[in-house]
Amino acid sequence: MAETFGIHVDRLVTLEMKRGGVANRGVILPLYEAAYRAQGRALTLLAAERLAETVKKADYVLITTGSGRQPWRPRGETDGPLGAASLARAVKLGLGGRPVYIAAEPYMPPVVAASEAAGITACHKREMAEYDGFYPTALVRPFTLRADEALAQAKSLLDELQPSAVIAIETLGPNSKGIIHSATGYEREAEHVAHAFHLVEEARRRGIFTLGIGDYGNEVGCGLIAEELTKLMPCWAECKCPCESDPVCHVPTDVLAIGAISNWAGYGISACLAYLLEDPT
Repeated sequence: MAETFGIHVDRLVTLEMKRGGVANRGVILPLYEAAYRAQGRALTLLAAERLAETVKKADYVLITTGSGRQPWRPRGETDGPLGAASLARAVKLGLGGRPVYIAAEPYMPPVVAASEAAGITACHKREMAEYDGFYPTALVRPFTLRADEALAQAKSLLDELQPSAVIAIETLGPNSKGIIHSATGYEREAEHVAHAFHLVEEARRRGIFTLGIGDYGNEVGCGLIAEELTKLMPCWAECKCPCESDPVCHVPTDVLAIGAISNWAGYGISACLAYLLEDPT
């Protein structure tokens, strides 16, 4: 019964409604099918099950998101923050965990706004994040936009918070040549994209559960199916930078969930958690 529920949720969140001419039109179905073949389960349900198994009461769960570029998207994309807030709510109210938002400083305000709208108070102090009273909270940790500082900060965050899980939703990661790309195949320069993928790589080295959520193939987690995605070219955009490769991210996660929009996959995982916990709130 649970698997049937998960399959239907997967179908809902991968329903493509993109207009013609955009780079990622027609990509979702092969992307989803590749992820399903690799994992053999309804993706949203599998993600929810692993979170439910892994996250215990008072555990920290890092949720990284945020992608933007000056001057066109100075506050970042709308895709990512909303799904992050949904997952934070599910982690906090459903599992009793302590969500932590990780995003570059310029892209954090929409994450905080989405969190507040979802009824989760975003705060910078651990004593507030560890408050388990009437007002549910989430911790805010801005992430550097300096590539040369990213790995050290990733290690520091993991040392400080000792999370039981790290979730990357709409978090861009490098291809086989170490270059981060947009969906249109252009390089995303380090000064515009937090190299938060180091959090996932370091978490995996430490045996911490990792979950990736994406909608194109250039997001952290898609390394789980990178080889197959590369073979599926030219469904994916051709590289338009000197690396002459492709946009496919080669950073894997333990579980990968796919949505037509990453936010939708986040909602789907939250829905599956509600189903498993028998708690629709």
